[in-house]
Amino acid sequence: MALSSSGLRPVAWALALALAPALACSDEAGDSGRSVLEAAPSPGEASVRHLGRVHLLLQPQPDELEPEPELQISGRFVEYRGAAEDFVRARTNLPVPAWERLVPGQCVASTALEPDPGSPAQIEDGRELLLVDAGDLRVFLGGREFVAPLALVPDILPWLSGVEYLHVDDRIPTLAVGPDGTAPVRVSIDGTADGGLDGFAAALVVPASLALEAARLDAQRLTIDWRPPGSAERSVVLRLQAFAEDDGASTPVGEEVSCLVTDAGRADLALGPLAEAGLAVDAGLLRVTASRYDSTRVEAGAFGEVELIVELRSQAILPLD
Repeated sequence: MALSSSGLRPVAWALALALAPALACSDEAGDSGRSVLEAAPSPGEASVRHLGRVHLLLQPQPDELEPEPELQISGRFVEYRGAAEDFVRARTNLPVPAWERLVPGQCVASTALEPDPGSPAQIEDGRELLLVDAGDLRVFLGGREFVAPLALVPDILPWLSGVEYLHVDDRIPTLAVGPDGTAPVRVSIDGTADGGLDGFAAALVVPASLALEAARLDAQRLTIDWRPPGSAERSVVLRLQAFAEDDGASTPVGEEVSCLVTDAGRADLALGPLAEAGLAVDAGLLRVTASRYDSTRVEAGAFGEVELIVELRSQAILPLD
């Protein structure tokens, strides 16, 4: 496969870790969410399948505990055969988004949302997993154009090859992007030379930012407030991680828990399901990460649908009152 000459740069272990199998997990989403496990193709089935996603992630407020990029653009266009979809999603770091897995009010351990790669013995002979070079991936944001560079997949498995797109940036203040739910984003891809993936262009918006204000705990529920509230018809993904303070240091305890809630400015979460999912509700601090998002799907010819996501994250360390 010919690689684009613009922006190509080799990647070693960082990309290898990104493509490592996710930890096996049970389907805690239940009947209301999408099942984590999907049947592997039957013997002899060798039809070519596709997965595609471009994900624009913005986090203008820095993480207080860990360094995080303010802007990240990733793109993967996967062609595969002889493997189950969950195996491919685990290998290419393309989990089904939490807002498609959960219903409002539902909370699960974040690991339960990761795809289960299954056993390598379940993968058919003749398997192939190719990350396609689809030409230049361009994102227009805040009056600027970003061309996401290509990164080679490490040649560590005989049936896994190709490239992914990855761009990280810490220049949100200079981009003049004031998220208010109207800031435009435009995503375009050139497409493959052989016509297997048609070029396209699509528009989304950067969601309005929010400020996390307080977390209150009583005997029955955890209440989290944010401002301003959004539309009652929209949802927010909350990721909750408890921390304990010891000699001035903050140490994570328990499991991270993901919840889907209505964007009403307040979430009242029952303690029972949170504790069952692994949240250490007796810890002194809670890191809350809230994600608003805009998403759409576009047709890319014979390749099928490509998912486009713009996600805006707000984060705060809140004392549990």
